Amino acid sequence: MDDTDLTTGTTGTTGTTTTSAPPGRNAPGHTGSQPNRTPPPSRGAPRWPRWVPGLTVAWWLAGAITALAAVLTGRHLPVGASTPDAAGTIVDSVPSDGLTAVLATLGLVGAAHAAWMTSRAGRPATRRVRAAAVTVSGLVVALGVVFADTSLLARMGYLPVVLVRAPFDPELAGAFDQYVAPAFLLQLGVLAALVLLAVTTVLFVRRSSGACAVCGRLDAPADHHAPAPAGKTSATPSGIVAWGLPAAIVAATIPCLYALTRLIWVLGYPLGLDPEMYEQDAGRLVAPAVGLGLFAVVGAVLTLGLVQRWGEVFPRWIPGLAGRRVPVALAVVPASVVAVAILPAGLSMIKGLLEMSTPELLANWAAFGPGVLWPLWSVALGVATAAYATRRRGTCRLCGRSPSTITPRVAR
Repeated sequence: MDDTDLTTGTTGTTGTTTTSAPPGRNAPGHTGSQPNRTPPPSRGAPRWPRWVPGLTVAWWLAGAITALAAVLTGRHLPVGASTPDAAGTIVDSVPSDGLTAVLATLGLVGAAHAAWMTSRAGRPATRRVRAAAVTVSGLVVALGVVFADTSLLARMGYLPVVLVRAPFDPELAGAFDQYVAPAFLLQLGVLAALVLLAVTTVLFVRRSSGACAVCGRLDAPADHHAPAPAGKTSATPSGIVAWGLPAAIVAATIPCLYALTRLIWVLGYPLGLDPEMYEQDAGRLVAPAVGLGLFAVVGAVLTLGLVQRWGEVFPRWIPGLAGRRVPVALAVVPASVVAVAILPAGLSMIKGLLEMSTPELLANWAAFGPGVLWPLWSVALGVATAAYATRRRGTCRLCGRSPSTITPRVAR
């Protein structure tokens, strides 16, 4: 039986045994003091792994200094009970002065943690050290999420309606001010900090485990496909790729449930709303309901593209792009932004639901009910996006590894 050495790509015949060496060890007959050395980067190698950790430290430190300056001068940031624009966050009833101090502390902790990971990124680390780093990052992210609400997701959903109707509606024209409101900008800054910390954590885990910082592949590469069963030549997805399809189905179903309630309102039926309130606000509900409903449906369709062929190759009916491969970033970046925005929005909706009395909840369940599923939507969309990005990985421009270097073992 011919076996392929997963480390070197060489082939040898040894009966029922393989000549492949375990990851991290030299194969017989091979020399070298560093068997896990990453191949030299090629021209055009991505540079973001170099500057993202430094930007993360600077971003968190700047936030900490801003919050600390507000504390020392007796002021507060636009968070908490003293800021009407921040209503809807989980902590909107907490005194603003206290929350500003919490943000200052959180900023210092985030900056110190990011600096520690950056300083040790080039050194090997045990699994426990990596797990501890991920745990600290997770706790910081969990604390940071409570400072955001539905604002980001709502602004994204309303933006098409605002752009179309603003020239003809003075009230909507004034809505542009909400996109530069201090509370909204603060939430954008916090979410950007959380994303940067997450990326820095991923880079730390990859570098400290000997993997490529860009593609995440180890010296014994894995294409996330299990070996093909006997008599078959195709392999089945494994790892996170195997979760791509069920995650995409969940991530596409939840926004459709939300869109269904909003579009039913447009048709004149107050599903899950107090009829009296619906009659009073029907005129103001229609345009936002149409915009948000269509936004959710379009998002659901695009989510399914993460597991469909047209999500990898442009369909024939698209002029100028038919047959061309879809850039990975064109799908991954928007899906990642939405996944990040959904989580705090979902937590905010759950908070609003818990604050309602039982009669109010029964009369207006459709206003908040679909939002209960949004945290699950966020996680499912994140998993589907990660599976898509992993599946679409080609030859890495940094380490040179590619799926072609992996040959699934096929019984002969």
